[in-house]
Amino acid sequence: MNNIDLLKTGLKNLKRRKARTFLTVLGVLIGTTSIVIMISFGIGIKHSINNQMLSIGSLRVIDVNNYGFFPEMGGQKTVTKKEKLNDALIRRIAEWEGVEAVTPLLEANLKCVAGKYMSQLMVLGINPDVLEKFEFSAQEGRLLTKTDDLSLLVGSMVPMNFYNPKRMNSYQGMMMMGGPNAKPPVDLMNEKLVLTFDFSYGEKVPKDPMGAQPTENKKPPKLYKAKAVGIIKQSNNEKDYNVYMNLESVRKLIKENAKGQQNSGMMMGMGGMSVNPNEYQRAQILVKDIKYIDDIQNRLKEMGLGANSVMDMAKEMEKAANMIQMILGALGAISLFVAAIGIGNTMVMSVYERTREIGIMKVLGATFGDIRKLFLLEAALIGFFGGMVGIGLSYGTSSIINTVINSMSQGNPEMGGEALV
Repeated sequence: MNNIDLLKTGLKNLKRRKARTFLTVLGVLIGTTSIVIMISFGIGIKHSINNQMLSIGSLRVIDVNNYGFFPEMGGQKTVTKKEKLNDALIRRIAEWEGVEAVTPLLEANLKCVAGKYMSQLMVLGINPDVLEKFEFSAQEGRLLTKTDDLSLLVGSMVPMNFYNPKRMNSYQGMMMMGGPNAKPPVDLMNEKLVLTFDFSYGEKVPKDPMGAQPTENKKPPKLYKAKAVGIIKQSNNEKDYNVYMNLESVRKLIKENAKGQQNSGMMMGMGGMSVNPNEYQRAQILVKDIKYIDDIQNRLKEMGLGANSVMDMAKEMEKAANMIQMILGALGAISLFVAAIGIGNTMVMSVYERTREIGIMKVLGATFGDIRKLFLLEAALIGFFGGMVGIGLSYGTSSIINTVINSMSQGNPEMGGEALV
């Protein structure tokens, strides 16, 4: 028997038992669709996680903090001496192999008043020379320069936090931000700004429930006139919610605030403001390549400093994504394996039912090889038809799922709107 005769005979035999053929093809179809959708779904999750990691921040940036590193929380070496995160250490780090740029971050919590609106700001003092290297870009105005004094580079979402104290308090103002398309209540680029360390400035101080009266001899808060020189281009990370100022300007503000409060016995500012202007609580390091991240982080941790990066989170998320992909792939493979068993069962039953036909074929001159080829061809045809239809169905299903996810993400931008399958 030639190949054409085998193909014609195989198709004819499959047509004779249409119900059995249909059910077997259906099993292969389901198995193929399952494994394709499961694996593509796992790949989509992994791709989505990678994009989310990139939106959090650059993979080449290491965040350094002065809060300390605790070996029992994941460290491997005992820290014998903790380095101070100061200018001297910053200069040393800048000379390390693989470091492209480094900047300290000096924190100060300030109240900002713009006309009748106000907000509490986290102001970060930063070295203006490294802004472009750290991928800062202005969607309006410009970036900071070394000559700027009391000039603000504002995150894109910061104006949404401003509120009118006559209508709502600060917490209500933050709760009513609206969304990415909402119009901010104030145009900071065209407003005269006033900064102060006194968070009660411009608002009525509520009466003490214990009956205590406010101090009559309280000195009026010192006010600083500032201006916004630029709005940071939206990047969907912490830059959108921070305000940046020249490092030396923030240092000067902290020193003046400390001098004014040194005899009051009060804590300076709120929320972790840098009390010592000569030491930093945070710094950021930009490495030349991600291959340097682990080595630099280990060196920082040996100094007793905290060090983390988006790569740390990316590695953990990648492990989880790989595990999910393996589980989904295994589930799909089980479905396909069951379909293969179905094909085998169909062929075995076909052999038992067609013993007479096999005998006639032998009498007519067919060899055992021809008969074997015939049954293998029938099994291959079942797998081919089921596989092709299954692949087409999986593509259609994936397209429908992605369309639904994208339509849902338009109403909720935080979902990202990415294809998952």
